[in-house]
Amino acid sequence: MIAGGAAPSALRALVPALGLGLAAALALAPAAGQRAWLGPIGAVGGVGVALYLAGLAMPWPGALPWALGLLGVEYLVSLEVRAAPLDASAPAYAVAFLLCAETGWLGLEVRRGGRPWFGRVAAIAGLALAGGALGALLLLVAATPLPGGAALTGLGVAAAVAIAACLAWLGRR
Repeated sequence: MIAGGAAPSALRALVPALGLGLAAALALAPAAGQRAWLGPIGAVGGVGVALYLAGLAMPWPGALPWALGLLGVEYLVSLEVRAAPLDASAPAYAVAFLLCAETGWLGLEVRRGGRPWFGRVAAIAGLALAGGALGALLLLVAATPLPGGAALTGLGVAAAVAIAACLAWLGRR
């Protein structure tokens, strides 16, 4: 879904730079305020950023999923090391993660001379905002002390079944 015409040189440089900046921010965010584990876990994020850069510079599309996976692993390990029960920054991290992935793919398309379609860019931005808002709402619900019971357990089971059905339907397409 790329509009015709060659991408201007400024756009060819801006989209990958934006993605690389997001990847660097994602690698640095879990390290904020942490000193004890910064070396080993920070190295995982550094390798992720290096793979992201290699994926955009070579171009090597296969490197982007590995880079994003390493950035996600770094974040998850940082949560475990901090023993964080609930991370209030998780919705913001998820939005940045989605935008990092999408700008990586857009950067590869722009490098080939394509132009990002405005509707696609708007859809990515809308999805990121909606996902961040939903994540914040779910985080708020999770932090609210609610009495459990059969009704709440049933609602959770129904939600899990609905998600599994959606994934099965998406996998079929």
